Amino acid sequence: MALLGVKIDKKFMRDLVLLLLGVGLYILSIQLFVVPNAMASNGIAGFSVFIQFVFGVNPALTFFAVNIPLFFLSWKLLNKRELLLTIPGALAMSGWMMVYEALGVTGFQIPSLVVVGLLDGLLSGLGAGLVVLSQGTFGGSILLARLFENKWHISIDRTLFGIDVGVMLLAVITYLALPNFLVTLLSCFIFSKVTRFVGRAEYRAKTLQKFGFPKKTQTCSCSSSPCPHR
Repeated sequence: MALLGVKIDKKFMRDLVLLLLGVGLYILSIQLFVVPNAMASNGIAGFSVFIQFVFGVNPALTFFAVNIPLFFLSWKLLNKRELLLTIPGALAMSGWMMVYEALGVTGFQIPSLVVVGLLDGLLSGLGAGLVVLSQGTFGGSILLARLFENKWHISIDRTLFGIDVGVMLLAVITYLALPNFLVTLLSCFIFSKVTRFVGRAEYRAKTLQKFGFPKKTQTCSCSSSPCPHR
């Protein structure tokens, strides 16, 4: 079976499950840690919150408007399989939000903001890393990072953290308190590194080797050329 020229086989379905699970963990981190502890969201989501604070525009509208040109760019810079996995990824963002709302998942406040930053960075990074591992995206900064990786071979963590720094600077000069800014920046750094660690096999192997783990032979499953898994 094929859809838009993409073979729908067991590997595609496995990647789709990874994608949906990754998006679910990413949204869960926002629900559990970001919202109840008054931290800023990272990436395009964080930019949407900034636009809401300054101009009163619904974040969902901003997120949608920013993603439109990104999706147009992706038609030329991503292959059909990556594009086909991006559509359910973007839809899953809203889907998981509704699921958690229906389940009454509201998160909890933690006295230590540093702990909040660590937990958010780890959980959201794990989720985004699974999305990257699936070779899909959920739009926003992950999609932009994939475009930069495919076109200019810039590692995903550098693009993600660069976007987050820009968003955090906008937030701190408008609505975000300085302690929350510093913790959110820490969270964004952890998020970017964990995303690359989970999503990129070669980087994961090099990192583990630094801590004394034996190097394993990795088989690249990347569909782009040259391979960006570094």
